Amino acid sequence: MINLKPLLPEIFLTLTIISYFVYGFYARSRCSLSLFVFVGGLVTLLLIPLSQGIAFKGFFVADLLSQALKFVFLITLLYVVAFSYSYDQIKDKVYYEYMILLMLSTLGMMLVVSSREFISLFLSIEFMSLSLYLLAGIVLFDFKSNEASLKYFLLGSLASAFLLFGIAIIYGLTKSSYFPDIQGVLQMLSSNEYYLICGILALTLGLAFKAGLAPFHQWSPDVYVGAPTPVTAFFSVAPKGAALGAFMRVFSEAFVVVKDLWTPILVVIALLTLFVANILALRQINLKRLIAYSSIAHAGYVLLAIIAASERGIFALVFYFLVYVFMNLGAFAVILSHSEGENLESYSGLYRANGFLALAMLGFLFSLTGIPPFGGFVAKFLVFQSLVEIGLVWVAVLAIMLSVPSIYYYLRIGVRMFFMDRTKVELIVPSTEVKLITAISLAGVFITGLFPSIFYFIFQ
Repeated sequence: MINLKPLLPEIFLTLTIISYFVYGFYARSRCSLSLFVFVGGLVTLLLIPLSQGIAFKGFFVADLLSQALKFVFLITLLYVVAFSYSYDQIKDKVYYEYMILLMLSTLGMMLVVSSREFISLFLSIEFMSLSLYLLAGIVLFDFKSNEASLKYFLLGSLASAFLLFGIAIIYGLTKSSYFPDIQGVLQMLSSNEYYLICGILALTLGLAFKAGLAPFHQWSPDVYVGAPTPVTAFFSVAPKGAALGAFMRVFSEAFVVVKDLWTPILVVIALLTLFVANILALRQINLKRLIAYSSIAHAGYVLLAIIAASERGIFALVFYFLVYVFMNLGAFAVILSHSEGENLESYSGLYRANGFLALAMLGFLFSLTGIPPFGGFVAKFLVFQSLVEIGLVWVAVLAIMLSVPSIYYYLRIGVRMFFMDRTKVELIVPSTEVKLITAISLAGVFITGLFPSIFYFIFQ
């Protein structure tokens, strides 16, 4: 008999999506649609602790890595639903379809991080990606949004081809697509190392594109700027978590016995990502574009935890994304709080326009930079600790050095908010949901920074 307990969140979310298809024909108001999706996402989130175990002969697993990342995906979904309710650029006539796409992409991500087999992993990634391509272009007849969607689709299709090519090579070498079986075969594999490297490189390229890692990151800034701001907020956290969770699953389970082959590859990609993202972010004046490069850099930090491929590395990854939800989506809440939130110039004198928003934004920026006592500091510390534990001290030192430019591009926003005046100060009164989200996010970055041990015991 099939054990369906590990799939409880996925089953419930699927039923929610099916119910929403019918419900949407009778209730078309933004409030009722948003409430339906929010409640469905919240109940799905509460089912995660009940879904431990394996199903389908080990092809599907609900463990620490998958459960923690599913929690991140669903929290992100709830945030974005709250963001979208009062976001007028997403018109009422597409709001029904917009909510469906958010749920479908979230379901795809949940399947990605639980897959322990290459075919189901690939199908889950494509299921997730197709929804994301449509989300990027959800604002109809908007040139930037349509361009973002098309660019994302074309480049994403190329990355999927490389991913499938890598899977085919690995299958040809090992005669299996199941990660534990691949690990067993690779332990006995003495020849064909060249083909193994080619397969790993192709897989790495495909997953690196999905995660927005350099040098496969070029799509991120354009897509982030072109997509509606709530969609950009969604892209900045959830798909990256799914891609990097898949990275951790593949490399820590299937390829852990050939770690010496792929460690140099991932080290180069991680350090290159940190260098490129932090340097290019220095000259950005559009805040969504700046956050695009910022999210690329943070993906580089998480990749360092994947290199460790240990229990500490897995905990560092899931804790990093938990903190990242609060600090990144909290920053997006501030961006959405006023009409010119994308423009860096609009933050001059924000403290005088709304002191709470300015102080909250400063907290998020400190956390993104990695300054104590905020959660971002603990997250980066855990990543570097996982590297030191396996003897890659020089990589940790280089990563710290490459993160120095981020101090400038994050804190220059803080300088504008508190020490630069605008010619005309208008009071900013954000919506109730934005104020609530900002307050919850600020509490999140404080709690994760001051009491990280709580989350360690929860995850255990």
